[in-house]
Amino acid sequence: MKHLHTKLEQLAASCPCRWSVIVTDGAGHDLYSVRPDIIYPSASMIKVPILFEILRQAAAGTVCLQETLSPSASCRVGGAGILKELNPSLPLNIRDLCVLMISLSDNTATNTLIERVGMAAVNQTMSDLGLTHTRLQRRMMDFAAAAAGLQNETSAADMAKMYHLLLHAQGLPPSYAALALNILKSQQVRDKIPFYLPESLSLAHKTGTLDGVEHDGGILYLPAGPFIVCIFADGLQNNAHGLQLIAQMGRAIYDALLQEEI
Repeated sequence: MKHLHTKLEQLAASCPCRWSVIVTDGAGHDLYSVRPDIIYPSASMIKVPILFEILRQAAAGTVCLQETLSPSASCRVGGAGILKELNPSLPLNIRDLCVLMISLSDNTATNTLIERVGMAAVNQTMSDLGLTHTRLQRRMMDFAAAAAGLQNETSAADMAKMYHLLLHAQGLPPSYAALALNILKSQQVRDKIPFYLPESLSLAHKTGTLDGVEHDGGILYLPAGPFIVCIFADGLQNNAHGLQLIAQMGRAIYDALLQEEI
């Protein structure tokens, strides 16, 4: 563990920022952490709690995953994703929107799903689950809300707990938790934690990016079992440097796990 900590500190020294890391085993035991409870702007990491709430409502019968939705004009925004480029009347079912929200981090899909299930429901479920640092307070790309101080927030510790709940089907029936993990495994943005990892490695994860903010977190499926890794950084002067920082930290953690050094 000392070797890993020294390595991560050296990496961070070359990219001045505020950063947090948490690594747990599949049973939820904390193997390594640095400032895991710092609250950060969540960026697109908030999409994992949104996915959880959609599937919770689907399991409860208040939402049908085959229900089709067409994004309203107010939901269609720029930034990440493809829906903004497609026919505005294109109907997609809720499951497809979930896949787009996670695998391509589609902001229009996300806003459509927020409109369907409600911010209050997401926040209540996160509170019920004990994710005390996680709060959905605005839609994606809502610059007016952001300027008014409404920011979506979470912490590395909260996201690690979120992945632990999914891994053990806590708060969701097993079939819905499995669906969530399969969607997270379809992640197409692989420029952070998985960047220097073997292509064959299975990883269920979600990234987040804002100006000066880079996050990644998820479940690494290793031969010794699943491990949860979340790496957060903000205050970055250059986002490209943040991408490399998390990618290099991800490799250092992977190597330490393989060598059973943490």
